[in-house]
Amino acid sequence: MRGVVAMETELQTKVEKYEAKASRCEEHAREARTSAGQSFYEVLAAYYAILATDFRRINEKRTAM
Repeated sequence: MRGVVAMETELQTKVEKYEAKASRCEEHAREARTSAGQSFYEVLAAYYAILATDFRRINEKRTAM
C-alpha cells in the first residue's frame, strides 16, 4: 500500500512541476521581444501543459483502481 501512495505522490509532484514550467513559459512568452521568442515559449508552455495533463490522468486512473 505504501508503494501506491508513493506513486501517487510522485505523480502529483510531476503534475505540479510541469504546471509550474508551463506557467513560467507562458510568462516568458508574454515578455518575449520577438515573435519567434514568443512562439517558442508558447509551444513549450503547451508541451508542458500536456505533460501535466497526462500525469494528472495517470494519477486519477491509479487512484480509481
